[in-house]
Amino acid sequence: MAEQWNSYRHPERVSTYAQATGGERVVYFDESEQLDVDATRACEFVTCTFDYGWAARAQQHAAIDSARFWLNETILKLPAGMSQRYQEMARRGQYFANLAQRLNLTPAGLDQHLVRNSISDAEHARLVSQQQPDLFSLAA
Repeated sequence: MAEQWNSYRHPERVSTYAQATGGERVVYFDESEQLDVDATRACEFVTCTFDYGWAARAQQHAAIDSARFWLNETILKLPAGMSQRYQEMARRGQYFANLAQRLNLTPAGLDQHLVRNSISDAEHARLVSQQQPDLFSLAA
């Protein structure tokens, strides 16, 4: 959604999106030497923009939407060269958030589910070492 509105909100940008270091198209972000929060802009947003109505509506959004907003508005800047690592963390977070929602689990319930359904490192290594056919590219 940020990409859709960036041409209007940020017409000075060359692109409406960015690419992670792995080449994947992601939400627009800026980089700095380390993970950086522009405290002045964050404070302005929280004190001048974020009213009760916005706070109530924000509770209905996934956590990743908050991260996208802070990155897109360049209030949060990623460490230079680390965008792919942060993209991988975001993808894992989305997976677990969607799993919890699909199974209707609380955070504690999700932890219990993951422990009950986990396998050992040895079992994982055995499964990875097996040659599995690519079912999506087999001819019918």
